[in-house]
Formats: sequence, structure tokens, C-alpha cells
Amino acid sequence: MEERYRFDEASYDAITAAGLHWRDVQDVLHGKPRVRELIGAVLRVGAQDRLHRWIAVALIEDECDDEFLVVSARLMDAAEIAGIERVFREGSES
Repeated sequence: MEERYRFDEASYDAITAAGLHWRDVQDVLHGKPRVRELIGAVLRVGAQDRLHRWIAVALIEDECDDEFLVVSARLMDAAEIAGIERVFREGSES
């Protein structure tokens, strides 16, 4: 089953507060390569948007399996970018 991502008003508020647009988040969620980490009901995804900015997105799994609510997004810092690029070099992207 393919994952689905949804937004609510709080999602849009959090994204806007981070200086981003919901389309930037869509770029990350649907783009490749990306790093994806699921811990319990929390999903974290990191990738570049269409402007080549590295963005981290946090989501919470809804009651339905494989459906996630976007709760925040932000630009990654230099240390995070270096780490994610290292993961890509090692061939561990999803």
C-alpha cells in the first residue's frame, strides 16, 4: 500500500511559520532521493525541494495505516545536510 500524506490548518500554519510553502513539503515527500525514518507513529522525511533546499518534514501516522498528517517542516542546518549527503554517498536512501 502506498503512503498518503495530508495537511490540516495546523500543518499549513507550521509550514508557513518556517518560511516554507506546502509545495516545498510535497517536493520532499514525493521526491527522490530522500531519507525516511519511521519510529512508531512518527515519520521523518528529508530531501531537497525544487529550489535545491534541504528540508526536513515531520509527520504523525493517522488512525489509518499508511496515512500521515504533516505536523512540521523546516530547513535543515549544515550539519544535517552533511549527514544526509553522507547517507546518500553510502547508498542508504529510500
